[in-house]
Amino acid sequence: MATVTRPSINIEMPPAAQALLPHVATLGLYLLLTSWANQFMLDYPPVPLLWPATGIGVAMVYRYGYSIGLTLLVAGTLAHVGFGAHVGTAVVLSSGAAVGSMLGAFLLHRLDFSGRLERVRDVLTLLLVGAAISALVSALTGTLAMVGISSAFAETLGLCWLADTMGVVLFAPVLISMHLRPPRMMVAVRSVLLIGVVPAVTFLVYAGTLPPHVALPMSYAAFPIALFLAFRLPPAGVALATVLGAMVAVGCTVLGKGPFAQAADMRPDLVSLFVQLAILQFTALLLVAIRHERAEAERQARDHLRTLARVGRMNAMSTMAAGIAHEMNQPLCAANSYAQGAIRMLDRNADPAALRGPLSRIVEGTQRASDIVKRTRHFLETGEKERTVWQVDELVREAVALMKPEYQRHQVRLRVIPAGSDAAIRGDGLEIQQVLVNLLQNALEAVVGQPEGERWVRVSTRQVSEQQQVRITVTDSGPGLPTPDRDSLFDPLVSHRDGGTGLGLAIARSIVEAHGGSIAAENVSGGGATFRILLPVLTGREWDDA
Repeated sequence: MATVTRPSINIEMPPAAQALLPHVATLGLYLLLTSWANQFMLDYPPVPLLWPATGIGVAMVYRYGYSIGLTLLVAGTLAHVGFGAHVGTAVVLSSGAAVGSMLGAFLLHRLDFSGRLERVRDVLTLLLVGAAISALVSALTGTLAMVGISSAFAETLGLCWLADTMGVVLFAPVLISMHLRPPRMMVAVRSVLLIGVVPAVTFLVYAGTLPPHVALPMSYAAFPIALFLAFRLPPAGVALATVLGAMVAVGCTVLGKGPFAQAADMRPDLVSLFVQLAILQFTALLLVAIRHERAEAERQARDHLRTLARVGRMNAMSTMAAGIAHEMNQPLCAANSYAQGAIRMLDRNADPAALRGPLSRIVEGTQRASDIVKRTRHFLETGEKERTVWQVDELVREAVALMKPEYQRHQVRLRVIPAGSDAAIRGDGLEIQQVLVNLLQNALEAVVGQPEGERWVRVSTRQVSEQQQVRITVTDSGPGLPTPDRDSLFDPLVSHRDGGTGLGLAIARSIVEAHGGSIAAENVSGGGATFRILLPVLTGREWDDA
């Protein structure tokens, strides 16, 4: 069936438009949000209770460069003139906000800050630099422009700093971490619905429909919602949800509604509200950063384990090199002999039909050598891209096939007792094979020193139906495990044999536990050791889903 592919439509903006767009966006956001915040202006000192300009400035300068500072100066001047300030005062006020924003962005670049906000240190750096540097510079400039050095200086500075700090805490995280990449439709719809929950719940609490003694405790309902979103959305989504909820809460409070609008003077109530909103934003951003840090640590641990596993497989191959060379030599020598025989038959003018036998043997020998090479290369691969379904008996058979030449070279009997069922697991087949090869190598080294008639290793698989598990057992006829140190067998860098690295069994335990299983070892009566691996098997429904 032919597949019709629709050509993708890429709309590229001219370079001049791409360079101009951040400035236009900064100007629009600045004027829009400061006009909204101007509704919350105090009579005296004439200070807004929430000022988003500093948060917008820090984020946009960090993302698009210091040329945004000029746009901030223009936008601030237009905004303050529109609010009734003189042009000179407007220029001073906007200059302070622009300088504070550029200084904050400069420090963020110097401090190895990442705008993705996926590390705890990035969240702390943004909020500390924004509050201690950018907000302070903007507040100091604004205070000097409005009241100068007077008796109202301290109070005005405190109010200005609080307004700028709230602007940084609420608006900088969402603007600095937002990346406009179009998501899939279902992801976009889910994100919009999740983000909309916070402002919707906030409106229900702050709309004035609830009694005050109910509305105040209900105002904390945003905390569990924001914490839930921290496990479902990226940092920009969490910050956006909190910002929308904060805007609803502040707007309703200024209108005299909600749990924080109970006094004639709104300043104490709004300060309490701002503290709650700041803690909410800070907690949500910290939690989402911790989630990303944990995911990154798990990814690094998996990559490290995969690297160690591949090194282990390479070490295993180096140990088995002599056996592999011997196994390769047999089919190649046989193919060479049959080829020489075919040449002699041609020299004697033999019937061409008689050549079919030698040529078939040549094909069989080269195919066998090719299978050995493929099996070895497959074992040395980095690992599966994703976990797939593997039959346990097949994994055991392939691991035994890898080790069989080495066992034959040392004249050790290797017996396999399969489960004879379709027991299957979901996981990385190469990693499970590596565990088996490591156990088979250890068993081989344990029995080599035994008398010739007592060198044997047995591998068996058995499905434990009542536990929905499969048990893989490797038993040898060696001297057994050292009893005092048996508990440290699977610790890293602990080896009980000469020349051992102490990593083989540690890697084996990590692989087995990563697949939801367990591994244990004990001595058997009469001498020898046995290693047991328990792995969860797929149920009937999981088989159908696979």
